[in-house]
Amino acid sequence: MSSSIQKTAEQHYFETQGTEKEFLDWYKTQHFPTQDMPSVTVDMVMFCYNKETDDFKLLLIKRKTHPFQNSWALPGGFVRNGEATSDSCIRETKEETNVSITHSHVEQLHTFSTPGRDPRGWVITVSYLAFIGEEPLKAGDQASDATWFSLDRKDNLLYLRNEEDAEIILNIETGESLGKESLAFDHSQIIIKAFNRVCNKMYHEPQVLRVLGNEFTITEARKVYAKFLGLDYKEIDHSNFKKSLLPYFKEIGEKPTGVGRPSKIYELKF
Repeated sequence: MSSSIQKTAEQHYFETQGTEKEFLDWYKTQHFPTQDMPSVTVDMVMFCYNKETDDFKLLLIKRKTHPFQNSWALPGGFVRNGEATSDSCIRETKEETNVSITHSHVEQLHTFSTPGRDPRGWVITVSYLAFIGEEPLKAGDQASDATWFSLDRKDNLLYLRNEEDAEIILNIETGESLGKESLAFDHSQIIIKAFNRVCNKMYHEPQVLRVLGNEFTITEARKVYAKFLGLDYKEIDHSNFKKSLLPYFKEIGEKPTGVGRPSKIYELKF
């Protein structure tokens, strides 16, 4: 057996069959002989919205290997030599979920560098945020599953649930994970950072409405905002909402409603 085959078999064993402690001991001898320089990863927070079901969603993968084997996590991975972090984010998203995105979809969210955030060693992650339409998913080699989690806010708690009844509950204020399942690494903090970023910017940079596609009605926009505010969309006054956001909208047509006047259709100006 060649040395390369032996090394591949050894890696597979420690990543999937040994304990996490055995994996970390092996990993540090292979990849982290010193702590002089950090490694860099990327993590993607990707939101979508289903108009038919009024369902706002977040994309998560289930990790196939150590560390945090079988835990839910954001798509992401290590930045390759000579690769920009935005390019890494696009590549890793495709590899782990089969979703294709471009630079126009993503915006940099935050850099997370707390010591000990990754048990493999000194690892800094650059997180990104994207708003897309719902796409079919296919887990890649580093994931055993990839799925959309429905996201609901109730007071200061975020509830993430998928069709298999996995449930993750995050406290927006404290960052605690309270559900029966927890997220890998510090991904709960990254999700909360992304959620709060949207809440803080949505009335002057309404990029979150890209989840509605190229066009939308005021009612559809209210429904998306209601997800972040933890409200029934009918509690958001239609006239005041329209007035506050109209500077960012361009009217492009009308949509028949079947009853009464047709709804006006808008697109984002930028």
